[in-house]
Formats: sequence, C-alpha cells, structure tokens
Amino acid sequence: MNEIEILCVDDDIRMLNTIEDILINAGYAVTLAKSGRQALEFLKKGLEYRLILLDIDMPEMDGYETFEEIRKIEAARNTPIIFLTGMKSDDFQIKGWEYGAVDYITKPFIKSIFLARIKNRISAPVPMEKYNQKALAELEAVLSDTELMIAKCVADGLTNREISSQMHYAYGYVKKVVSLILEKTYLKNRSDIRKYLKAE
Repeated sequence: MNEIEILCVDDDIRMLNTIEDILINAGYAVTLAKSGRQALEFLKKGLEYRLILLDIDMPEMDGYETFEEIRKIEAARNTPIIFLTGMKSDDFQIKGWEYGAVDYITKPFIKSIFLARIKNRISAPVPMEKYNQKALAELEAVLSDTELMIAKCVADGLTNREISSQMHYAYGYVKKVVSLILEKTYLKNRSDIRKYLKAE
C-alpha cells in the first residue's frame, strides 16, 4: 500500500518538525518546504501530493502568492490546499476560502482534531466520471476550488446543512458560496446545478 504524501510549507522550522512528527506517526509520508519558493521547486519537478499544508505568514512569498503559483502548475492544479496559520481573524479565514483553500486550520491546534481534518481532506474524492466533463471544465474556469467542490456536493444532492457538516464549514458560509455559484454560472437554482453538472 502506497503512503499518502503530504507537502508541508512553513518558514517556522519547529512547526514543520512538529507537523512532520504528527503526520509520520499517523502513517503519512511528508515532504517539508521552508518557503513558498522551495515548495514550487518540488512541484515543478513533477512531485505529486495528495494534500498541501500551507502557512500564510511567510517572508518573500506569502501563502496567498504561493497558492496562486501552485495553481499554475498542472500537476498541482487540483491538489487540495489547507491554510495552516496563527492568524485567527475571520477575515483571514474568509480570504483563504475565497482563494480556494479546502480548509483553514489555526495554530496552535489540537492534534486529534488536526488529524481528523487531514483525514477528511484526503478521503477519496467522488469519481470524475459522475460528472459531465464538458460542464466540469466550464465550471473550473469560473469557480474557485472551494466553489467547485461545493457545486459537486450540490449536484450530488446534499443540502447546505449536510455540506456544512461534511466539509466543516459554517452553514452561513456554505449558503453564501452556493449563492455565488449561482451568480457566477447564471444558473437559477440548485436543481439547475445538478442538471448541468451530472453526467448523462
């Protein structure tokens, strides 16, 4: 059985070592990057990861800029990214989600909760064959990663409450994202999202 590889990006060496110990003891394989630029070097070499943990407050290239550059690399375009940071303000969390992060974990964190959220994010995604590939490509061009993920949940028939529970997002945030999806795609309702995205 192949180990699940996770890329951790943080300029704090002690934090990197702590995360590495936790993840290795939980059975994951870990690659450490001390900066956004080093992370990009790994990814440009073709190294692939199931998940990227990305700090926001880093010198030279912060987490947001690193996120944007990661998404330009074909092999990492759809890799889930979790912002892991000491910034606890709601504004920072909202900005992280707007960028397309799949989660936002604040430091310091509780080990058991941290691992539970990691496990949740690396769970096998819904097979792409379930969706109309042309429609999926069109949505990828206009929606953020998080919006696309929630659109898929809507297409699968999940309610906002179910999406909120499954993805650990606030109910109000999920409701807002669904509204943004409808606004960006010019679809009228949840039923239209389902009809548009589901494969024939």
